[in-house]
Amino acid sequence: MKYFMLLAILGSVLSGCHLNARSKFKDTIVFHDDLHYASPPGKENGFDLYLPKAATGATPAVVFVHGGYWRNQTRSYYRAFTGLYENFGLALAQRGIATAVIDYRLFPQATPGEQIADVNAGVAYLKAHATEYNIDANAIVVVGHSAGGHLALMAAWKERNADIRAVVALSPILDIAHMRQNKDVNFNKELTAPFFGNGERDSEYSPATYAAAKSQSALLLFGENDYAYLLEQSRLYRGKFAAAKLGQITVELVPEIDHSSMVMDVNSKTDKVSDRIAEYIKKNVGQR
Repeated sequence: MKYFMLLAILGSVLSGCHLNARSKFKDTIVFHDDLHYASPPGKENGFDLYLPKAATGATPAVVFVHGGYWRNQTRSYYRAFTGLYENFGLALAQRGIATAVIDYRLFPQATPGEQIADVNAGVAYLKAHATEYNIDANAIVVVGHSAGGHLALMAAWKERNADIRAVVALSPILDIAHMRQNKDVNFNKELTAPFFGNGERDSEYSPATYAAAKSQSALLLFGENDYAYLLEQSRLYRGKFAAAKLGQITVELVPEIDHSSMVMDVNSKTDKVSDRIAEYIKKNVGQR
């Protein structure tokens, strides 16, 4: 009880701290909060939009998909304390890229297919409202972390969504069967089996299955100190993508960071990914 009381006190003290920090960006970023991109049964999917104020022409745009193993977190998770996913909006908008940080339906209320549909609905919304928000409708990229990286790749590669020009996946799960083999019994009982099935559909739900010559370009970033099973996947599929001559797929290790700091350090002095993401987007999608 004391633990939860402490959290409540800290929340009340700090709840405005990060939001007040937005004042530092008022001259460079336009904020649109609590917008809605889709209304599937039982839920209204929201997002926050961060636009570069100084843009003179249509800008590339990102749909950012949070992690949480398909069942946890939201776009505002830990925002009051660290900013967390909002920091992607701040960091990328400062680099000239419009960014929509979205919510999506979570397990157990949603299936993998429904989560992928939510990502694609977010892309469709930005494309439909491109003129309103000064976005280049032909330069939309999906960026996701962990489970969000998995969903980003599935939306692009499995669904073959031509409106997604490229993907940046941070510590993504590429192979569900491999994840299943490396997770403990309780994890698989509580999540893997009820969400993905008992193994018969693992290939169907694995982004690596759909990597092909016609797949969109993708940058896959893993932390040097990432989860061991994800580092195994990065090594395995870097080799397989190279052997298949899929030159549009780049797998890189980011030094000195782990699975959490991949996102926790964004928009800070120790941020090691925002410049790389922006560079990749501008090189592969372009900026007018």
